[in-house]
Amino acid sequence: MPGKVYIVGAGPGAADLLTLRAASLLRAANVVLHDDLVPAEILDLCPPSAQVVNVGKRCGRHGSSQEQINALMVWHAREGQSETIIRLKSGDPAVFGRLGEELDALRRAGIPFEIVPGVTAAAAAAATASVTLTDRRAASALVVLTAHNCRNASLERTMFDPARSTYAIYMPGPDYGRTARELVDSGLDAAMPCAVVSNAGRANEEARFLTLAELAHAKGIPAPALLIVGEVARLSSPRRRGDAVSEISSEARDPYRRDELQVCTVFNSPESSVLKDASEQ
Repeated sequence: MPGKVYIVGAGPGAADLLTLRAASLLRAANVVLHDDLVPAEILDLCPPSAQVVNVGKRCGRHGSSQEQINALMVWHAREGQSETIIRLKSGDPAVFGRLGEELDALRRAGIPFEIVPGVTAAAAAAATASVTLTDRRAASALVVLTAHNCRNASLERTMFDPARSTYAIYMPGPDYGRTARELVDSGLDAAMPCAVVSNAGRANEEARFLTLAELAHAKGIPAPALLIVGEVARLSSPRRRGDAVSEISSEARDPYRRDELQVCTVFNSPESSVLKDASEQ
């Protein structure tokens, strides 16, 4: 049996801002592949027997390529002597952390994995500056951008390109029809993929992958929920991977198409992660 890879968010740097889950996994790690920005106080949580490897990439310095990091995760998981492999990333793995590329490599190799979220830099910086990112008196949206991307696109271009943007929408229900219509009216394509995540991080968490057109008629979505809209949802969809998932048919018809709707739903056990490979479910 292969080992399991845990992709863990190290947060902004302070060890006491780690999640309890992250700290517990680090104490049980056999191998830790960490970013360059992860400080020593966090690495000190690893047992003396653990193999700790810096695979960080810093601007202006030579470091491990993404392909090398992918290969190391797969090799250690297959090697047989390492049951718990930690891929330790600064901040949160899902926010500008090249998580998608690493998940693709693990899926192709058939390696089981779990994602452990961390405090992202935007939240940590806001706390330091005593800034409320979504103060209801001044802001109703939060757009997260990077000045460094694989396409070398300018900030001016990425800021206003809906097709290249991800929207994380808090409290999207209970009227999902209205939310979907307003997003389409604002310029998003009705075929734009999205994911509704309910009870994230809890034992009864679940994720539903659909389109905005399908969202308009989705039923029975538990609260609390968060809506993620953008092409990133397509890349993580079980439909793309061909995984076996539950399918829920809508009673209503799509206002933008004539065929019946089908919504992909991934339900998770108490031990699982929202984005855990369906082969473990």
